Amino acid sequence: MGKDKRHFKRYPKVSDFELRINNNSLKARMLDYSLNGVGAVVKDTLPIRKGDLIDLTVKEPDIKAGGEIVWTNPDKSGLRMGLKVIGRMKGLIKDFRPADILIGLQRTCKTGILRVESGDIVKRVYIKNGDMIFSASNQDEDRLGDLLLREGRITQEQFDHSVRELKRTKQRQGAVLVRLGYLKPHELVTVVSHHAEEIILSLFGLESGSFVFEETPLPTEEVITLKLSAANLIYYGVKRINNLQLIEGELPSADDILSFSPDPLDLFQDIRLDESGKMITSCVNGKTSIKEIISITQLDEAEALKTICALLSVRMIEIKRKEEPAVEMPEEIIEEIVRERTEAEINPQLRDMIEDMHSRHEGLGYYGILGVKEYATTAEIKSAYYKAAKKFHPDMHFHLKDDSLKDKLSDIFSYVYAAYATLSNPQKRKDYDKLITLKPARLTANQDKAKALFEEGKLEFRRNKFQDAELLFGQAIYFDGTIGGYHYYYGKALMKQNKFKDAEKAIARALKGEPHNADYLAELGFVFLKLGLPTRAKALFEKALKISPGHAGASEGIAAIH
Repeated sequence: MGKDKRHFKRYPKVSDFELRINNNSLKARMLDYSLNGVGAVVKDTLPIRKGDLIDLTVKEPDIKAGGEIVWTNPDKSGLRMGLKVIGRMKGLIKDFRPADILIGLQRTCKTGILRVESGDIVKRVYIKNGDMIFSASNQDEDRLGDLLLREGRITQEQFDHSVRELKRTKQRQGAVLVRLGYLKPHELVTVVSHHAEEIILSLFGLESGSFVFEETPLPTEEVITLKLSAANLIYYGVKRINNLQLIEGELPSADDILSFSPDPLDLFQDIRLDESGKMITSCVNGKTSIKEIISITQLDEAEALKTICALLSVRMIEIKRKEEPAVEMPEEIIEEIVRERTEAEINPQLRDMIEDMHSRHEGLGYYGILGVKEYATTAEIKSAYYKAAKKFHPDMHFHLKDDSLKDKLSDIFSYVYAAYATLSNPQKRKDYDKLITLKPARLTANQDKAKALFEEGKLEFRRNKFQDAELLFGQAIYFDGTIGGYHYYYGKALMKQNKFKDAEKAIARALKGEPHNADYLAELGFVFLKLGLPTRAKALFEKALKISPGHAGASEGIAAIH
C-alpha cells in the first residue's frame, strides 16, 4: 500500500522556472505538478524551510501563483521540495485531464463552482462536499428542451410552446414542461439529472480552453441539488471521446501490464460498467499485457482502448511497474468488481448499520473492525480488509442524501485503512499487539490504560515521532474516548503529518466535550488555515480570544491571516 495517496494527480514535467522567496529570486527546476502543487529542486544555498511562503512563475504549464513550502529533502541533485499552490485552482485543459480535476475535487470534499471555458463555450459544474450536484451551460444545444427534443421525449411543437412560456413566466424549462403536461411530475428529477450529466460528459470532448475552481458557498436558490456519480461520469465521458489520437496519447505501451489498484478507494466506486468494461476487467490480473487483453476479449481495438483509458482515468486499474509484484486480489472481490452493481436501497437498516458502526468503530480496535482474530494470517487480514473497505466505502452508498452519514462512512473507512496499514506491517503489528495487551498491575481499568498510553504519546510527540504519537493517542482513545485532550493531541499529531481533514475531525470531537476550550479552538483554526478556509479559521481565532484574551496561538493565527 505504498502508493502515493495524494488526491490530485501529479504529472511528470521537467521545466526551469523562477521561484521568489523572502524577496530573493531563485532558479528552480520543476519535476512534476498537480492542480494544487509543484515538485521542484533548487541548487542555491539560500536557507529554505518548511512553511516559507513563495511566489512561483512557470511557463509550461502556465502556473503563476503564491504558495507555501510543505516539505524539503536534500539530495545529490540539490534541495528537493514540495510547493503547495495557495489560491484558486486553475489551469489549461491541455495540462490537466477533466477526470483528474473531478476526482481530486471529490476526494478533497471541496464545495464550489468549476467553470470551464473554450472559445465562446462556458460550462459550470456545481460541487458540494466533493459531489457534483448540478451543471449549467451557455450553449443552446445544452438546454434541457433541446436535449429532450433530440432524444424524442418532446415534439418540436411542444418545445416551441415551452420556450414561449419560459420567456413569459421566467420559470425553468423543466417546470414549464411539467405544467404544460409534456412531462410527468415524477419524471422531472430524472430528466434534470440526465441533463446535468450530459453537460458534464461534454467536458471530456474539449481539447482546448481553461478552467478555474472557485471555492465558495453555492447559491442555494439557483441550484437544484442532485447526486451525480463522478466515477460513472468520468468512465463514460472518456468513452465518448471521438479523437482516437487523444485516447492513444493517454495510454501506455501495448506491452505494459494492467493491474487492479490496491486501494479500495479506487476499486469500489459508483460505476455501472458496460459489457466491454466487464470484459476488460475480467482479464486484469497483474500478468496480462494490454495487447494480450485486447486479443483475449476480441473487442474492436478502438472500443478496447477507450475502455482501458476510461478504467485508468477512474483509477480502478493502473499500470504495473516491472519491479512490483502483481496485486493479488481476492477472487470474490474481482467478481464483485466485474458484476453489475445496482443502486443501494436507502432504508432504515442501512442507516442504523452506519450509525451503529460509527458509534463503536474505534472501540472495536483494528482486529475488531476487520472482523479477524489476533492470530489471523496476513492473507486473511488482506481479504478481510477488502471486504470491510467495500462495505464501508462512501461511494458504495453514493445515493445517501444525508451528508452526515457520508462523513461517518468516511470516518469508518479511514479507520479500516489504518487497521490494514498497521496489521499488514509486521513491525507495526507487533507494536500494536504490545499496546493492546499492556496489563501492568497498576493499570486495572481502561481509563488507567488510556492515561498511560496518552502520556507515552506525548513523550513521542515531543520527540517529533508523530506517527508513533498518532498510534499511541489513537489507542488512548480506544480505551477511553471521553477525554477531550486525547482527541486534541491525536489531532495535533495528525496535523504534523499534514493529515488536515482527519485532524479537523479529531479536534472537532475534542470540542464537543469542551466547546469553550481556547486551545482547541485555536488549533482547529490552524487546521482550517491549512485547508485554505481563512474565514472559518478567523472566526475560531476570534472566539478563542474572547474566551482567553491574549491567547498566543489565536493571536498568531489572526496575524497570519492579516
